[in-house]
Amino acid sequence: MSIIFEKVGHVGLVTINRPQAMNAIDLESHLAFQQVWAKVNADDQVHVVVITGAGGKAFCSGADIGTFLPYLRERAQREVDDGDFCGINRKPPTTKPIIAAINGLAYAGGLEIALACDIRIAVTHARFALPEPKWGVIAGAGGVTRLARAVPVSLATHMIVTGEPISADRALMEGLVSELVDPEQLMPRAMEIAELIVRNGPLAVRASLQVVRRGADCGLDAALELERTAFRRVLLSEDFKEGIAAFTEKRTPVYQGI
Repeated sequence: MSIIFEKVGHVGLVTINRPQAMNAIDLESHLAFQQVWAKVNADDQVHVVVITGAGGKAFCSGADIGTFLPYLRERAQREVDDGDFCGINRKPPTTKPIIAAINGLAYAGGLEIALACDIRIAVTHARFALPEPKWGVIAGAGGVTRLARAVPVSLATHMIVTGEPISADRALMEGLVSELVDPEQLMPRAMEIAELIVRNGPLAVRASLQVVRRGADCGLDAALELERTAFRRVLLSEDFKEGIAAFTEKRTPVYQGI
């Protein structure tokens, strides 16, 4: 299977499973990736998603140049291109947090997948690049737009027009990833972060995530109003009552997501 989806407790683990091709996305894996999100959204027991790549070399090297890019070109010629890449790049595919556990290079579409995630952690040997101009195309699955919002514009522009990669250390310094770990610690740390999220009130997590995602595209006043609306909604929930009761009674809260 080119895309493996499995549940680990309340975590949905997605593995790009084409290590022989540096986890490049071909049409089969693109379609399989799309289907993952329906499974995630249909399962109330999945609270967080973690995406990683198989093997120790690549998170994802992008679209398979020999097969997937010609497919996209053909769709563009027929004017049926919807801009979708793995079901993740056009809009958030789920209200649940998505963590990218970047186990190696994240190039082209691989970096675009990572940029569409909410949290990114990486191994110390990871590298990041948008080399599409070398192939006469641009990073059109969110890469140009999201990278320029994730790191300083001068660095983003440098990466976008030269295709030159940056190291994991530079990615951490510029805020592209939130932390670096040794390879053997990547998945334990990703799952640890996921479990920290799982312990929190699911309504509060999703409301906060909505504000972060949508607020980034708003002016300050609009973002603050969005935040306050979310706050009032959660304040009136049963989960909030349970959180306060658990705090008062010095016990672990049992949230119902209502």
